[in-house]
Amino acid sequence: MTQSGHQRHRLVKQVYPHPSPSGNVIDTTTVRIQCNETHTTIYDTVNQFENGAGLTKKERRTVVREPVVLREIVNLHNSDGIKSRHQIRRMVKRIRSGQDILSSKGVPNIKLVKTRRSEWILFDGHHSVLSYMMAGRTFLHEVPHLVIANENGYVTEQEILVFFGMHAPQLKASNWRHYVINWQAPHERQLCSRKQHNMGELFDAYASMPSIANSGDARPPLVS
Repeated sequence: MTQSGHQRHRLVKQVYPHPSPSGNVIDTTTVRIQCNETHTTIYDTVNQFENGAGLTKKERRTVVREPVVLREIVNLHNSDGIKSRHQIRRMVKRIRSGQDILSSKGVPNIKLVKTRRSEWILFDGHHSVLSYMMAGRTFLHEVPHLVIANENGYVTEQEILVFFGMHAPQLKASNWRHYVINWQAPHERQLCSRKQHNMGELFDAYASMPSIANSGDARPPLVS
């Protein structure tokens, strides 16, 4: 409950590309999720959505007028936090064969939030986005994804800190952009200074690794 006595809600938007000659049509399903004392974080909202919770559901088909470039999305891992190159190779093959990358519960594996500054933050699905980029996708609307937002359309800086897990208390809402998380590292080294500032820089760093560059798997998309 908020101080005014009104219950708080978040919106979960599930977005899929819709086949069209222009390639910029999407199908969006929006579900309104109620927050309470035990379900407060963005991760809680995702779990509620995946378990079928939701007060209202709206479906729309729209034309994307302002495409979001995948390379400009803010990452939360450095290149050394990308754990499975074999997984990415498998994903790329699936995408090129016409399949999409979904979670075990059948929803998009790529999950994002948007800040008040209109920054897109990828908090889940780094391997998936890299795979789609390697398969030649350029824009966000070309890949299935989830967007979690408050009813005003964005999340707060404080809400973003949950993505850093147990290390969140070390951060402030004003400085999280300087850091990323590496869950593969020992506990004391999981919180890292940011090296790559967006998915474009992360893609370039990953693609330049000798085992990737020499394999011919990396095919950076061009943005005109």
